[in-house]
Amino acid sequence: MNKTIAGLGLAGTLFWTVGIIAQFADESLYRTGDILIWIGFTGIAAFIVGLLRSGAAGRGLFAKIALGVWALGHLCIAIGGVVQDATGDADNPFYPIGGLGQIVGGFASAIVIARAGVLTGWRRWAPLAWAITYLGMFAALVSAGDNPPTPLIVPFLVWLAAIAATCVGFATAPSAQDRVTAVA
Repeated sequence: MNKTIAGLGLAGTLFWTVGIIAQFADESLYRTGDILIWIGFTGIAAFIVGLLRSGAAGRGLFAKIALGVWALGHLCIAIGGVVQDATGDADNPFYPIGGLGQIVGGFASAIVIARAGVLTGWRRWAPLAWAITYLGMFAALVSAGDNPPTPLIVPFLVWLAAIAATCVGFATAPSAQDRVTAVA
């Protein structure tokens, strides 16, 4: 089950990566890049829901809220992109709600995942790296304005690598059954 959930996140990360590279590589591929990024955000949100369902963040109400806000933040950005392309207006409420959801939900989720202790070693801290790199990428994007320079792709790729590391860490984490068998 962990591998399937992580596969959704890795697929989302791959779509996102190809989309952002397409946008930076050729202006004519901007719309194609947008579609790939929407798909990517949706796959990443599905991964976060999978983290919640797996119990990696524990079973408490705060864990459900934190991961729900984090997943919703990703979906809001995807919806914001669709709304922008449909209306031609980037000033829609989905972008700020999505960005805030990713920041607040990401850090809250990283805390509950670390505290739950279900994931161990470096895997336990990968979601925190994801949240921190998102904040760095977000700050770089906001400071770049409307015409981001090509070097801005670097924070995007670091953020995507942190997501991929979280997915791989989750996929390779010993299951609860494996831990019980090892102790016995």
